Amino acid sequence: MPTQSATISAAVGTRNGAQPLLNRSNDLATITALFDCITSQNGGTSDAPGVWPTDRSALIAAVTTQIATFQSSNNLQVDWAIDPSGGALRLMCRLAVAPPPAAYVVAPPGNYEQDNVARSVYFASVSSMPGTAPLAPTYAQTVYSRRLVSVTGCSIKWFGVVLPASVGAYVPTATPHIFFTPTPAQGGYDDSNYDSFTGWGKLWSDYTDRIGGLVSASGVNQILVIPFYKTSQAYDLGSFMVDWRAIIAAVIAAAVKDINPYYLTGDYSFDYYYCSSFSNGIGPLRRFYSGAPGAQAMATKLYDLDGSAQTGGSSWRPSNGVIYINSAAPAGSNPAGPCWYVGGRWGLFDQTYVGASQDSHHRCAAHLLYHGLSQYGS
Repeated sequence: MPTQSATISAAVGTRNGAQPLLNRSNDLATITALFDCITSQNGGTSDAPGVWPTDRSALIAAVTTQIATFQSSNNLQVDWAIDPSGGALRLMCRLAVAPPPAAYVVAPPGNYEQDNVARSVYFASVSSMPGTAPLAPTYAQTVYSRRLVSVTGCSIKWFGVVLPASVGAYVPTATPHIFFTPTPAQGGYDDSNYDSFTGWGKLWSDYTDRIGGLVSASGVNQILVIPFYKTSQAYDLGSFMVDWRAIIAAVIAAAVKDINPYYLTGDYSFDYYYCSSFSNGIGPLRRFYSGAPGAQAMATKLYDLDGSAQTGGSSWRPSNGVIYINSAAPAGSNPAGPCWYVGGRWGLFDQTYVGASQDSHHRCAAHLLYHGLSQYGS
């Protein structure tokens, strides 16, 4: 509820403690919601939000008492009522502060493993990355747990979290790694089903597994967080841009406490982070990095996994960026500054993709981040 513009259709409370008022249900809900966003010092109930009677008569009595408390706390005339055009309502709107985002774990739609997922993760060997010779596939065994987290009070409702087994009890010192996916519509994920997440389970599973597996295999002390945004949000991430630090912290805390409550006591906080994207996910990542308060200053490393392949390409080269490009190295020089070139070098990987897609652009997401994390992510 946008508290600064809250309105009611008729008076609420009990005038002078004796005259019954209309107390329409919607108006009562508006007033109680406002009180729940106002501190007790200012006559509100934010210290214990939502503790309101369900019985109508009891609710009116409780609201009337709270109105008197509010008016008294703010040196207003105490008449036990809030009027649609009165000064008390305007003051309530000014004092109300939206509650902080709340995060909670939900079961992902679909029959997906969540706890102690163990698998072999294939990636391009670090030693084969320089130069122009074929990339050598190698692998590591890894274990991780993952969760789907829903957030209230945020423009982005759904997040994936991956906790590598190697992080475990080191959660308080672990760093977030925020990954931005390509636009969901490319995979057939429909904005109309976003609120329920129906049909989006495979997107959650694919990216928590693919990117989460690489983060886990690298052994870095990082926790992966993936904001699953609508296609329509790709150019405007909304309130997430403003509250991102609180949201990321809340999402990680909710997931970790569900995975193992002994790993984290109290809240989770962080002072810096890593980030990455695949393909045209570089667009939302760049807008976040450039526009979210503190995002640029707090970013340790930024990994661009073939953002140059998006329509129109991406020539963005942030100072802390590590850029992977699926084209040939210019003049045979590789790496060239922050850019690593992998085009035409996937021949040895073809043997592991027998009968499967030969899309080397896709392989940039599946096999390159290990290199970036192991070289620049400790």
